[in-house]
Amino acid sequence: MRDLAAYRRAVRAGTWSGPTRDVAPGRVQCNLIVLPELWAEEFGAWCAANPAVAPVLARSRPGDPRLPSLGAEIDLRHDLPAYRVFRDGRPAGVVSHLDELWNVDLVAFAFGCSFSLEEALRRHGVDLAYERRGFGGAIYRTERETVPAGGFAAPLVVSMRPLPRAAADRAVEVSRRYPQLHGAPVHVGDPSALGVELDEPLDAIGEVSVADGEVPVFWACGVTPQLSLEAARPSLAITHLSAHMLVTDVRLDELTVAQ
Repeated sequence: MRDLAAYRRAVRAGTWSGPTRDVAPGRVQCNLIVLPELWAEEFGAWCAANPAVAPVLARSRPGDPRLPSLGAEIDLRHDLPAYRVFRDGRPAGVVSHLDELWNVDLVAFAFGCSFSLEEALRRHGVDLAYERRGFGGAIYRTERETVPAGGFAAPLVVSMRPLPRAAADRAVEVSRRYPQLHGAPVHVGDPSALGVELDEPLDAIGEVSVADGEVPVFWACGVTPQLSLEAARPSLAITHLSAHMLVTDVRLDELTVAQ
């Protein structure tokens, strides 16, 4: 769907519940974490300590489901196709809206998403040939640790996209211009350097595929904060369901950083 207003109407009406990949081209998509105000300062400190993992674009006021800097009409209770619920750091189900869960104590954090980074790569001439093979990327838990803050700590989760070596070099150059979309890759090449087995992803869009002449390229992933909830164990937390993002009004070009 290319029209942002039509997409939002469909999500709010419950007629769009699928992934947001390629929804509303040109608009920035965000990962989401919502948790009680009591935990917000520690989580914000963890984000600041791990900017490639959780590059915060907006933070709400307690109890306010809006993020006006990302879109005047955004309502976090309804504008994602699916949400994950955590209780005491453990997964507790998936819901399609937050009407019953939202309360005056909740604070939301929105941070850049690799779906938007992919669009930036395409715009700058990086050929994502894996997409034509029906593969949309995969995520992996690595042996690297993020920087802890307060009760929040997590192993680094990465997203992988296979690229020809020349395209990988270009992808590094381009993605550096978008630090709010995870920035440059954390690793290019041998997945064992991260403790990763390519055939054992946490999740994948399509069958994992690395063609001859390609190298796997790994970026920090917005799923990492969901693992940090296991360590901190807030009484309630809400996140996006993997690949079901917050689509904002912000234009991709607004996030470019000159090199």
